[in-house]
Amino acid sequence: MSVSAVLDAGAFDVLDTREGAALRHLLRSVLHRGGEVRCAAVTLAEVCRGAARTRRAEVAVARDRGGQRVLVVGTDERLAKLVGTILHAAGRSSAAIADAHVVAVCAASDVAVVITSDPGDIEELATAVPGTRIVTRRPRHITSDR
Repeated sequence: MSVSAVLDAGAFDVLDTREGAALRHLLRSVLHRGGEVRCAAVTLAEVCRGAARTRRAEVAVARDRGGQRVLVVGTDERLAKLVGTILHAAGRSSAAIADAHVVAVCAASDVAVVITSDPGDIEELATAVPGTRIVTRRPRHITSDR
């Protein structure tokens, strides 16, 4: 069974902070168990607004995670079509395109934990990907015992 942690924009807001320690622990656990930590390239577009935020995202993505880095998933033709399918199935407009990318990145795994500040949006879109179990966690609500 493949497991991944998928970072939405909200995860980057806490990843390098003291309150992000439990989140970093969760990511290390996923990697230790053979899973992957991913984010959609479009998520970086949301996050990288201004030099300071861009630098924080660069550090977070490049940070060594047990010998692996955060895998940034670019939007190729296959992913773009999947994003469109997700939006259509959920009856959402392109205003939800960033969240649909997050859900599309989950589709490559059997189980995906999405770290997001918008769990309702992700959960609504996730119904369009029935082959993957997608659960959400708010970045500030992750505890070290999960």
